[in-house]
Amino acid sequence: MSLLALGLSHQTAPVAVRERLAFVPDRLGDALSALQARPGVEECAIVSTCNRTELYVAGAEASIPMLTDWLHDWHGVAGDTYRRELYGHADNAAVTHLLTVTSGMDSMVLGEPQITGQVKQAWTAARESGTLGPILDRLFQHAFQTAKLVRTETGIGHNPVTLPFAALKLAHQIHGDIRRVGALMVGAGEMIEDCCRHFAGQGLTRMTIANRSPQRAERLAAEFAARAIGLDELAEALPNHDVVVASTASPEPVVTAGMIREALRQRRRRPLFVLDLSVPRNVEPEIAELEDVYLYTIDDLREIAQRGHQKRLAALDSARRIVAAQTEAFQRWMNLHATSATLKQLREQAVDERDRLLDRALRDLDAGRDPEDVLRKLGHRLTNRLLHTPSTALRKAAERGDDPMLAAARRLLIDGDDE
Repeated sequence: MSLLALGLSHQTAPVAVRERLAFVPDRLGDALSALQARPGVEECAIVSTCNRTELYVAGAEASIPMLTDWLHDWHGVAGDTYRRELYGHADNAAVTHLLTVTSGMDSMVLGEPQITGQVKQAWTAARESGTLGPILDRLFQHAFQTAKLVRTETGIGHNPVTLPFAALKLAHQIHGDIRRVGALMVGAGEMIEDCCRHFAGQGLTRMTIANRSPQRAERLAAEFAARAIGLDELAEALPNHDVVVASTASPEPVVTAGMIREALRQRRRRPLFVLDLSVPRNVEPEIAELEDVYLYTIDDLREIAQRGHQKRLAALDSARRIVAAQTEAFQRWMNLHATSATLKQLREQAVDERDRLLDRALRDLDAGRDPEDVLRKLGHRLTNRLLHTPSTALRKAAERGDDPMLAAARRLLIDGDDE
């Protein structure tokens, strides 16, 4: 059984590529089923966030080229289009990669905690879709334990400059006193909730939350004393806000250039700060060409988000040592898991032989034969049956002059742990 990881991230691809290969939440179950249906794939999970898309697969015949082809096929892209942006890992390297990602060590913001929750969502989706078998299930849970260990034993997650914090800093630079502006939050997920918390914490009191689900928007609005609206009211609300933050699961833009042009006309050249934290993008890129609009994507926040990065680099070596040790621990489990099927089969064969010979002995006793003679024959036959297969293999090894096999057999069958 092999473990494979294939993906791309902010380290290897810009947002335009990442959004092209992102998975829409509504179709994630279909994608998992389609991936598992490929020959050689026994277990699979898909991690898809604004910063990365990664496939994790366990299977005896799976391969990185096959996963690359499938990823392109699923998104309707020619097979060689994004090969340069993709990276692949196998076995221990795949384990190390997932542990590193889940611990926040490969994030745009070093040590950021949101990625652990996003990986848990991927694990839950795979489990609910029936594509999570014993190996990947154990691997993902091991990754969560490792992430907790990294957070508690190193300083890598101390005071991370998160994307919502970076968004707040940009809003300050463009509009000055944040308490005087109005913010329109498009979406109601975890990222928008974090943005609401940061903006409200700096004294912003005029906030509107637009979401496809009114109930979710109303719940979030109640928490921050904001107004809740549906996406159908978005165009009408835009002119009355100075900051727009978009982060939804929509595969298509929800803020269009036409909406922004009309909002700018009504705003009479007052600047508008638009931040698109979504992958795929929720704001049409053409908006960046309009005057009086400051459009930033998630990639544009990299410089601000990296402030404070040096303070956490010192903890990175410690975190890497933890990941290396946990990779070895998982490999030991994999080794035991690989032998469990052989041990189970060996035990079943021994039990079958025992039961057959025991039934024969009981029939002999029922027939009135001497009990001592029956027991002696039972012991003799059972010994012969159990030793027949290894004895035959040893004789063949001796005939071939296979000294390593003979030495291994002696350690396994005679010496045990003495060495």
